[in-house]
Amino acid sequence: MKKLQLSLDGVETIHDIELNKKQIQNVCSKSHIIVNKAMHSSNKFEDNLSGTTAISALFQGRRNRVTISNVGDSRAILGKRVKQNEHEDEELTPFEDGATYRAIPLSKDQTPYRKSERKRIFETGARILSLDQIEGLAPVINYDDDESDLELGEELDEGGDPPRVWHPTMDYPGTAFSRSLGDALAENLGVIAEPEIVTRELEKGDEIIVLASDGVFEFLTNQSVIDICTKFDCPLEACRAVCSEAYELWLQYELRTDDITMICIFVDGINTKAAEKFSALASNTKMLADIPDNEVIDKTVSTQDEGKMDRRLAEMKVQLQEALLVVPHGEEVDLQKLHNDKTDAEKSILMEAIQGSVMMQSMTKSQFDQVVSVIQPVYVKKGEWVIEQGKDGDRFFIIEEGEFEVRVISEDSSRSIVGGSLVHTYQASKEKKIHPSFGELALLYAAPRAASIIAQSDSKLWALDRSVLKAIMLGAGKCKLVGILRSIPELEKYKIEEIEEFASAMKEVTFKKNEIIITSNTSGNAMYVISEGSAERTLPESSKNVALLNSALENLDFFGQEVISTPYIGKYLSSVKTVSDVVCWKLDKEVISHIMKKTKAVREGRGTV
Repeated sequence: MKKLQLSLDGVETIHDIELNKKQIQNVCSKSHIIVNKAMHSSNKFEDNLSGTTAISALFQGRRNRVTISNVGDSRAILGKRVKQNEHEDEELTPFEDGATYRAIPLSKDQTPYRKSERKRIFETGARILSLDQIEGLAPVINYDDDESDLELGEELDEGGDPPRVWHPTMDYPGTAFSRSLGDALAENLGVIAEPEIVTRELEKGDEIIVLASDGVFEFLTNQSVIDICTKFDCPLEACRAVCSEAYELWLQYELRTDDITMICIFVDGINTKAAEKFSALASNTKMLADIPDNEVIDKTVSTQDEGKMDRRLAEMKVQLQEALLVVPHGEEVDLQKLHNDKTDAEKSILMEAIQGSVMMQSMTKSQFDQVVSVIQPVYVKKGEWVIEQGKDGDRFFIIEEGEFEVRVISEDSSRSIVGGSLVHTYQASKEKKIHPSFGELALLYAAPRAASIIAQSDSKLWALDRSVLKAIMLGAGKCKLVGILRSIPELEKYKIEEIEEFASAMKEVTFKKNEIIITSNTSGNAMYVISEGSAERTLPESSKNVALLNSALENLDFFGQEVISTPYIGKYLSSVKTVSDVVCWKLDKEVISHIMKKTKAVREGRGTV
């Protein structure tokens, strides 16, 4: 019988072994059940009356396949680009090319609205009642006779008082969902942790995937969420827009807000031919169809090294937004001088390795191209140490060819000739197109290396310095912003590294000629610095503010700085209208507030940047 062997970096597993659809779904299902049991047995928290819902997406990129696992009332939806005449009966927003986006559900909310879920709950003797019904403020509906399902996402629960799960005689737990992780008491009443799983083969036109908590969809339909996302080129901006709209609707209709959390994924470059080719190739290699499902599942979830890697990657991604975009004060990087020519084969190797890096997945295409342009070749001899355990790291490496050992010295041992115990081996292969990478954490900050990397053959690597990547991510234009922001009186009290954080958070926006950017006496939500073009600032006739004058605004001029003032003024003091097409750097009020609060906490010793 075959055994599933998992290497530390997963290279052999990824290239030689492929889980089929049934096995992927079995792994996902078993994982949820194992997590649920672990929550029950944990002594770190009490889960009798607490738990969580979960929605997740697992991508098999080479197959163009996504598997959605859902427990509870969070939701996954797909935005599919279609021709307008294909869905003339639907009210979809058309684009210039005649295409529209249609919202397709990838999950179904697990609530007592669903007959299938109610049946399981009723079999335990539990009751299904709204809060008003529990308190005697509304008549009791016999849900057992109700054959209907409310199609959440197409219809809205305008009543705002959903049916909930209750003990037969006691007023708990009152969950508005019928599946969850944890919630031990509710589990006895039919609230289970087993996920509903959908696997979809992505095809051309499948361009937007949204995962979001129920707070997003309380007042927004699936289609309205997709319609908002289509207005943006950046998924982060799409998330902000949807969450802001959901938040405003909550405040409009309720005295509170629910959890409003969202992930937006823009899917680019669906290659159906490549997926078909891989499927044919995989069917002739080490497919796991003949390995018992329980063996695959048990081995997968019990591999401690895999779990450690997942946690480490997750931690690095969380730190990316705060650490990667700020060039350390005093460092100047000349990207033109670092440019070095590369063959097409070398560019292909580097691009694939860089795009697979967790730390660089948020980069644009031009930034990927810049990294490939400036990354430096490094040649090492057999026995040479590339990384030494305990020393601060500042470079990320990609192996083009050669073999390397990863060795770790335990705390109770001194450095030996061999560098400690062997924990892993990296081996690159041009024939198999395997080019491992290591040292990603050094792209975030200088931290002691956790292991030593020693060449076992004459080898060639490519090295990317942390300061170089940060310069690329920040961009030459933003570097000028630091000087501009330092000249604003409201920012004089901030240190240079703190002002750099403001600069790193600014985003580029464009305006057409004769467009109004801000209007006096309206709520101020952002400040701006002009990057290209010109504009005109005017004051209202009633203004007595002599600090601002009617004036022409050009490159590197700023306006809207009222949003930084302390105390916050609340409204713009002037109006600004473009004279030509204008490109600005924009700093949102929410971002300003967040950075100011964090900076204050650091200064008072209550946090770290």
